[in-house]
Amino acid sequence: MQLLAWSDALKTHIDVIDRQHRGLVDLVNATAAKLADEALSAEEVRLLLGYLKEYAEIHFGTEEALMALCGLPPGYANRHHQNHARFLAHVGDMLDGLGDDPVVDGRQLLAFLGDWLIRHIQGEDRGLAQRLHAARLEAASALGAGQPVGDVPAVSGPEYSFADALALGSAALHESEAQVLALVEENEHAALVISLESSLMPAKVLHANAAAAALLGRDVEGLIGAPAATLLGAGQSGRFPVLMSEVLVSGQFEGLLDYAGPGGKLRKIGARVTYMGLHGQMVILVVFDSPVGEEGAAESAPEPALAARAGLGVASLGPGRTVLSRHPLFVELTRSELAGVERASGLIRLGKGDILYRKGEHATDLFMVISGQMALAASNDRGAEKILDIVDPQQVFGEVEVLTGGAYRTTARSLTQTVLLSIPAAAVRKLQASSLRFARAAVEHIGKRLLEVKGEIEALTLHTAMERIIDHLLEHATVNGHGILEAMLPAQKQVIASYLNLSPPTLSRAFQQLGDAGLITVSRRYVTIPDRERLLRFRAQEAAG
Repeated sequence: MQLLAWSDALKTHIDVIDRQHRGLVDLVNATAAKLADEALSAEEVRLLLGYLKEYAEIHFGTEEALMALCGLPPGYANRHHQNHARFLAHVGDMLDGLGDDPVVDGRQLLAFLGDWLIRHIQGEDRGLAQRLHAARLEAASALGAGQPVGDVPAVSGPEYSFADALALGSAALHESEAQVLALVEENEHAALVISLESSLMPAKVLHANAAAAALLGRDVEGLIGAPAATLLGAGQSGRFPVLMSEVLVSGQFEGLLDYAGPGGKLRKIGARVTYMGLHGQMVILVVFDSPVGEEGAAESAPEPALAARAGLGVASLGPGRTVLSRHPLFVELTRSELAGVERASGLIRLGKGDILYRKGEHATDLFMVISGQMALAASNDRGAEKILDIVDPQQVFGEVEVLTGGAYRTTARSLTQTVLLSIPAAAVRKLQASSLRFARAAVEHIGKRLLEVKGEIEALTLHTAMERIIDHLLEHATVNGHGILEAMLPAQKQVIASYLNLSPPTLSRAFQQLGDAGLITVSRRYVTIPDRERLLRFRAQEAAG
């Protein structure tokens, strides 16, 4: 039984991407062959989902590295990154759902994987390949264009067990990392691959090309192992928490960086930073453009002239747009004010279920979720807990306590593995006292939060459970790649039940009722809404009693 056949219709004609796609096609077929005879065991489910997570991290990192090497616009790279993040979230959700005795419908998993693979290759990656070829038409060979992929080891033959097939696929996937590094070395732009510390700060140079050696005034061997801080300037390290936040959110940072050229003189240069997987670790790829002058020249140059000299778009002038500078609280800050916040900020990594702070503790920081998810909860003396808010990426929390002074009013707990950007209260209050722009933005932000809280109180006191559930689904619903309205539940059902002031059984019964009526279809955290207007009519009937 073969679900997919590798053919010209699936080729992007970029060798490393085609090799990785071919490996996943073979794994889909190996899974189909296994399911033709028997169900997947619990261990095989774990192995398959572990492989899919590994595949996604390496394959998506490869694509985002190629986008950086070829200079594709940040907006396009961001859209591609969001599709990658959605797939990783889906696989991560399935992994989180595995207990000691997992029950996963192998055929449902296979159907999801086959459907995603075809849409990914023939939709997203065809468009990506066209853009990459157009960007590198004069040097298409650097992408490995047109090379055959027929020598990829087959993993679906009868002589292999399912575990063997996964092991072979994983080995072939890691071999493709060498191809990505070769593309970095062959690139005409200066490029560095830099390892990251556990705090996500840059550590040491792992790989460098000849162009980077020329730019930095060293030979390639002398760059390998060099601390990144000595190459990017002492002041650059202070920006890296915000810079890495943008990479995690958007897939790429593009803007001006400092670098230490020949003689150690500090200069500014246009650069793109993205992440990639290498030997199971997350690393960053830094691709430099053209230097824009000595230290200070960039600040004094007219912006259009600076853009031309940097080889970057006008939107990427100066430090570069980041998730911090786009947030309503900080969007109107001057460059120097924003730089002060960046230098004060840090990154925090939390495991699933970790407590960041408890109710009553002194408010030391304002936090922004970069990846993952946080729950803000209150509890009583009897141990009962109520989720007051679920904080998603690019949202802030703790800001009211920091701006008004005093203690945190809730307990903050991570719902998944989470990365936070922390901004010390002292830095926020300094802005509050000195920046009229920030003070105005803070008042507007708190006013909006007050209106949201009033709306939540109204829903909890005046709306039925079914009304709250339908409103919550529609709030999180978007049109998917098939043109169907679909909501991804922002958290596990017991967390959503607490947030909506319901018991988990009440939420489950409501989902069952909506499903039986044909109004929704639930697959783990994905809820399909076939007819939005029909669902709204059902809500109106509920409200009417």
